[in-house]
Amino acid sequence: MIDTGLDVMYGSSLPFQQVGCAFPDLPSAAEGMLAWDDDQRLLVITAAVALGAVGFRAEEHPNEPALLYQGWQMLQEVSVRFDDVVKLRDLEADTDLLEEPLLTRPGRYRMRLYATGRDSGVELQESGDDLTERYLLQFWPESQWRPPTPMQPVPSA
Repeated sequence: MIDTGLDVMYGSSLPFQQVGCAFPDLPSAAEGMLAWDDDQRLLVITAAVALGAVGFRAEEHPNEPALLYQGWQMLQEVSVRFDDVVKLRDLEADTDLLEEPLLTRPGRYRMRLYATGRDSGVELQESGDDLTERYLLQFWPESQWRPPTPMQPVPSA
């Protein structure tokens, strides 16, 4: 599990890539805040803030968790497949940004990203602040690929 403030990279991105893959080209998340590139084994979260930090938490679940309704404004899902350890990458320096990996077991996963504070208009947040823009990434093993969902408001309970 990862639970921290993360500085966004160039393009307002948080790129998670499988270890040992070539230096990637960022896929476009024009359709939302979550993009997957199967060839590059690259999962990119696109934040709204252009500079500074966002709150980020990642949780692995054994099965699909129930939808969360409280405290989140938007959500989006995508299916991914990794063959090795996955880490948060600084794509300009070609280095890992966190010691802790996003996941360590290869396989197919469904990723569900929740967000809040994307419309806050905050120009610069710093790690250690009470971060307005926050993300929760839940993921679990899945046996069959499903199409991505568009970014959408979190339904009311």
